[in-house]
Amino acid sequence: MKKILAIAAAALLVVGCGSKTKTYVVEGNIEGAFGKVALIDMSGRTTYAETKCENGLFSLEVESESPLMAVLKIRGQQLVPLFLDASPLQIEGDLATPDKIAVVGSASNDAFRKFNRQQMEILAPVMTPESTPEQQQAAIEALKGVMDASYQENKDNLWGAYLLTAALYPQLSAQEILDAIDLLPREIHKEPSVAQLKESAKAQLKSEVGNKYMDITLPDAEGKEVALSEVVKKNKLVLLDFWASWCGPCMMEVPHLMKAYGDYHEKGFEIYGVSLDSDKDAWLAAVTGNNFMWVNVSSVSGFDVKAAEMYGVSAIPANFLIDCSTGKIIAKNLRGEALGEELAKFFAE
Repeated sequence: MKKILAIAAAALLVVGCGSKTKTYVVEGNIEGAFGKVALIDMSGRTTYAETKCENGLFSLEVESESPLMAVLKIRGQQLVPLFLDASPLQIEGDLATPDKIAVVGSASNDAFRKFNRQQMEILAPVMTPESTPEQQQAAIEALKGVMDASYQENKDNLWGAYLLTAALYPQLSAQEILDAIDLLPREIHKEPSVAQLKESAKAQLKSEVGNKYMDITLPDAEGKEVALSEVVKKNKLVLLDFWASWCGPCMMEVPHLMKAYGDYHEKGFEIYGVSLDSDKDAWLAAVTGNNFMWVNVSSVSGFDVKAAEMYGVSAIPANFLIDCSTGKIIAKNLRGEALGEELAKFFAE
């Protein structure tokens, strides 16, 4: 059931020189709506436009050099995603049934509406306590199929770009991501979510297996700057590990990291753990509470750290195994027992 909800949530939330700014107009008529209305970016950090809603009616204008993915927000409640790639767009519905609020006026919004209908048809029968694991798994597979078909039909518009940036990119290699972005109209490349994914994919190419590692320097718990290169000089293998205390999958990897460290540290294996926490107390509590004996560093600034950008890390856990004799990355994203297996193979040679 959790897998179904995660996929559903992801789906609901998927120009060069001389470019000109375009004005996108969004007209709304939502029964029961009042107060502040805003259009924000997908991350929720940027407000594109805001106004007051009276008797359910409002009008918003956004100026941009590129089409934009946005979310309609009314009185603090994020209601519906919409795609600013045509003007004007019309939003109609009832605040009492936000899932039925519809955006019309462009191919991207039409495609999203179609996908949403298909999604609900698949999910409705299994969103009950009576549904079996087999039925839920079948629904997951059906939803993946519908998502892929929708992407194939919309590779050239903003809805396709949304599916790529919000749901599909983890399944693709860095080069496949860049190839997919190249299929989009050039003006969409500047859309913030697309631009961010493109830069991340470019960074991932630099950190592919076979490439030289890139040096980074971050402070440890006492504030002392520790360079990755200094750790590499002193060991045979170093695992550059990106994690955070709030990351469930990261913490599930701890037993495997502990075993690998215990088995191979004396033979020349070290871990350079980069925490992407933004709370120092939470970071240090995880380090001491789990008795991490390896190198632990953090700028305590979440994902907003150069090291994550350099290695194209947009999701955690993520790790890179470095052969210290060559300075090359020999494996990446080793999860579970895969880390121990890789180390055993290396130290047996």
